[in-house]
Amino acid sequence: MREVRKISFKEKSIFIGIDVHKKSWKVCILCEGTEHKVYSQDCSAEVLGKYLRRNFPGAKYNSVYEAGFCGFWVHEALKSEGIDNIVVNPADVPTTDKEKKRKTDGVDCRKLARSLRNGDLSSIHIPGRYKQEDRSLVRLRTLMVKDQTRSKNRIKSALSCFGIIIPEEKVGSHWSKKYIEFLRQEITKVSTLSETIEVLLIKLENERGMVADVTKRIRRLSLEPRYLNKVEKLRTIPGISILTAMTILTEFGDFEKYHSLDKLVSFVGLTPNERSSGDTE
Repeated sequence: MREVRKISFKEKSIFIGIDVHKKSWKVCILCEGTEHKVYSQDCSAEVLGKYLRRNFPGAKYNSVYEAGFCGFWVHEALKSEGIDNIVVNPADVPTTDKEKKRKTDGVDCRKLARSLRNGDLSSIHIPGRYKQEDRSLVRLRTLMVKDQTRSKNRIKSALSCFGIIIPEEKVGSHWSKKYIEFLRQEITKVSTLSETIEVLLIKLENERGMVADVTKRIRRLSLEPRYLNKVEKLRTIPGISILTAMTILTEFGDFEKYHSLDKLVSFVGLTPNERSSGDTE
């Protein structure tokens, strides 16, 4: 009977580039010297882990994908499968001119795997699970405030379209309770327009209530032990409210990771761009 020898991948490194999508992943697997395969699979780290262990037993698995809509659950799932994963900023991935002109899922995952094997990639900071969840709550309020502003703009647009002007000397500041009551009285003089404005006002009031509810939840979160002391310190700075403090803490994370002011400024995006060549700057 013929003996089948299994290839040993012990101490070998396997590099995996993953182009993540909602319904499938495009995967490129590179060995240290050759390309093994480019294929599509289900959105599952478990499926990928089984494939790697079956085809490359004992190897060290290294993977990468670009930060995007899926957040970091893919990263956590890959780690649980024993795959050393990193998440990168898409703008930091080295790309040739040919790859820019011919952009496909296969090209993207191959590019990621190649750059990972060459050591050209640096991982972005990945916050802990609770940090991600806290940040999503604070960001939700920001999105709701934007929705509220859109509703106000729609009301003003409808009024302007029909030449209706609300005198500020009678109602005070915009969108106060007195302003909205006066608005409801004014639009009763116009037939169908009153229906339009009333629906928009109901939507606005619902959004205001939701913003107030989320604000209360953020205030409760600020009283948690992991935030309380830091929020109190930040509030000693003039102009910093609880909401601003929570935004800073959830977006920046732990300030210890910023080893210099330049790194902090770079993270915020305040570092100026420069293009210079020869005498031209």
